[in-house]
Amino acid sequence: MSTELHGRTRSTKELKVVEGGTHMDFYDVPKYVDQAIATATPFFTEHLTAQPARQD
Repeated sequence: MSTELHGRTRSTKELKVVEGGTHMDFYDVPKYVDQAIATATPFFTEHLTAQPARQD
C-alpha cells in the first residue's frame, strides 16, 4: 500500500525502503526505527521548515 500511495502523491516525495522491516518493526526495533528516522528527519527539515514571511 505504501508504494501505491507514493505513486499517487503529487507533492515532493522520497521513497525509502528498509529491507527486512515489517510494519510493526518500525514501532520499537531500533535497527529499523533508526533507519527510518535517518531518512525522514532531513526530508522533513527541508520540506516542512517554516519559511519567513515575505515583506512586500
